Amino acid sequence: MEKRVTILLPNGRRQNVSVTANMTLLEILETACTKHGYDSEEHCLKFHNKNVSLTQQFRFSGLPNNCVLEMEPTEKRRIVSTVVVCIQLSDGSREQGEFAPNDTLWQVVQKLCGRQVTTFESPIIIYMRSEVIGQQNMEQTTLKSLGILEGRAMMRLIDKKPEELKTQANVYKPPEIQAKSKGDDEQPSTSRSAMGTSGAGGGGFALTSNMIKSLKRTAPEGNADAQNDEEMSTERDEQPEAPKYDWGSGSGYSLHNAGAKPMQMDNDADDSPGRAPPVVNVIGPRQAVLFSLDATQKQSDELPDSFFDLTVNDLKMVLRDLKRTSAGDDDAPLLTAKLRELERQKTMLAKLNQYKDCVLRIQFPDRFVLQGMFKPHETLAKVEDFVREFLVNPSEQFNLFTIPPKKVLPSSETLLELNCVPNAVVHFGFLKDALNTENHRFVLEKFVDQLTSEEGAHYAVQKYRCTRVTVSASS
Repeated sequence: MEKRVTILLPNGRRQNVSVTANMTLLEILETACTKHGYDSEEHCLKFHNKNVSLTQQFRFSGLPNNCVLEMEPTEKRRIVSTVVVCIQLSDGSREQGEFAPNDTLWQVVQKLCGRQVTTFESPIIIYMRSEVIGQQNMEQTTLKSLGILEGRAMMRLIDKKPEELKTQANVYKPPEIQAKSKGDDEQPSTSRSAMGTSGAGGGGFALTSNMIKSLKRTAPEGNADAQNDEEMSTERDEQPEAPKYDWGSGSGYSLHNAGAKPMQMDNDADDSPGRAPPVVNVIGPRQAVLFSLDATQKQSDELPDSFFDLTVNDLKMVLRDLKRTSAGDDDAPLLTAKLRELERQKTMLAKLNQYKDCVLRIQFPDRFVLQGMFKPHETLAKVEDFVREFLVNPSEQFNLFTIPPKKVLPSSETLLELNCVPNAVVHFGFLKDALNTENHRFVLEKFVDQLTSEEGAHYAVQKYRCTRVTVSASS
């Protein structure tokens, strides 16, 4: 494709100049000045109001094709100064001297390498990417035409036939990618890419070679045991986890694997023949139950120390989770405020379609917890009216909030907007700080006498939701 530039002259005219890759900007300026009678020594070229170096070749100037250059007069005439030219021969020796920009390349070669050039059949001067071949072309090429106007310049003088210049000396051949063996895939990766970036979230840990060796020593030696462990890990990956409640200190704690069927929970609860279901004391509307965190006795089985040792399969699961977390953060697109609001609305609609009710637990300062069932579209004011029925001082003003950090929930918003679906834990507090002491009684004594265990509260939620699913399926 033909390349050209447009020169905007001081008189307002435009001059198109055809250029080559090795053509200097000084030659472009001289061509435009010759056609319109200007002195090239008293003018310069500008691109976007910035002076461009006239010594550069067009290929290295960074100027695009069909660009527009402005020719403007300089403040003072350019002074011709001597330049230092160094010629490197094939044996590595160098000769240098001072020359005027109007001197030809043949004069430079005769002065610096006159004795060596007489033995050359085809002398060639290489300057940057410009190749001047033969004595005749050297006599017609000046240092000025190569863009050498000042400073120093380095050239190479070689003896080669022009056909040999087109032969590439070295060809890079990329190494072949070796296919990974089956054994390599089974080994846990300790690279940073496998672990994911440290900023991907979740606080990673460093894996050392000593840790890997210790894991291999503690790994089961028998093939049958290893196969059983792999089958167990595979089943663990394929089978969905049983839904369980994640009661935290803030709002919006969702159920794990929400797509699992609630009927399975009921069957799991009834499949233990030697264990009776916990006692549930419903003390009011909305399946209200009350339990105490202080009275909860969590029986923890005594586990051997070997249970807490990190095995190879555990390490594989950790690496898999880190890869998923890293891939999710890296591939997440940047969203505008409208897109974020649209995603939030989609999430709310999905929750509204999936959960027909939500479980809300209100924790009092004396560590009593009141549990009730609500609809996702109900406002927090309905929850406040529900709590007020169980208070010793129902006339006192109070608010509901989440921690940490403490965020007072507005009464006008719905539970879905407050991210309390499918379940959440909120805290209770009077507006008067003097009433929020632990010694103060918040719930009526008649309800305190009908306490339910925390396990019974979980059982009540399971029974309620299983009953709702059965009723909706039959209808």
